[in-house]
Amino acid sequence: MARRPAALLAPLLLGAAALGCAGSASAVSRPLPSYAGRAVELFDDAIEPAAVGLELERPADPRGDALVRERAQVGDASLRVRVQTITAKHDGPDTFYQLGLRTLEDLGGPFPPEESFVVTLGPRSPSVGIVRNLEDAIVGKSFVAFVRAFVLPDGDRELHFHLAPDTKPEAAAVREAMQQFPR
Repeated sequence: MARRPAALLAPLLLGAAALGCAGSASAVSRPLPSYAGRAVELFDDAIEPAAVGLELERPADPRGDALVRERAQVGDASLRVRVQTITAKHDGPDTFYQLGLRTLEDLGGPFPPEESFVVTLGPRSPSVGIVRNLEDAIVGKSFVAFVRAFVLPDGDRELHFHLAPDTKPEAAAVREAMQQFPR
């Protein structure tokens, strides 16, 4: 008789373990939006020039930036990440860059990706030139990443992103935005 309750607990424990994995964007079965409209502007597969030291002007306080707030509030996750790898992939005349990212800190959002994940810059990304010319300087660099999963026409999913400077004001702006819009 003592074994019977334990036998009943096993499926419950397995179910609880599966729910523990459900926090990642890849593990959750949920309806995803199409990558269109406003989402293309917010999750533009781009690296802000200031994040790699290419802006001559001092950037404005991110707490007043409506895009920072909106990205944090509608994204699946806002994270501090470090670029682990950059891989160039060639498809005919086009070059795609895959950035291997590792999460340093979860700043907020309901569906963070796995601790290590990959994002892709397509040949039309506004940041292809940054990656091509500063590849060695980008590997090992940290950023604030805004990420969101979208559905493709064939039903597969893809992750789109925006990388901002990894600064205390940027992280503070994200945290503030998440407090204003808890999920």
